[in-house]
Amino acid sequence: MAQPRRLARSHASSGRARIHAPSARLGSSPRPSSPPAPARRSRTPRVLLFTRWILPAAIILAGAVAVSFGTVDALYGGSSLIAAGIAVWLISWAYRFGVASDDEREAEAHARAYFERFGRWPDG
Repeated sequence: MAQPRRLARSHASSGRARIHAPSARLGSSPRPSSPPAPARRSRTPRVLLFTRWILPAAIILAGAVAVSFGTVDALYGGSSLIAAGIAVWLISWAYRFGVASDDEREAEAHARAYFERFGRWPDG
């Protein structure tokens, strides 16, 4: 004699019931917490410090010393060194500006993914 088939019961741990079930821990928030903010380095590496500030300052200082000699050739050479020092500093600034905008763009992409997943904008 064949046994009657039993229908599968829906269980609280499956489907929509699981999504909307109250949290098992008391005092916990039903909403997920925001993702942690990206960690930033607190110290600038020495090579970057040298490239960003010391090298341009040294080039500009060398240009000022050359200009102080007072000859026409020293004036041309010194002003060229000063312009080169300013150019090194501006290139460094432009690179830092570009990297910062890439970091902001990446953080925005993470925030949008979080919004798509949880339906709210992350805090902070």
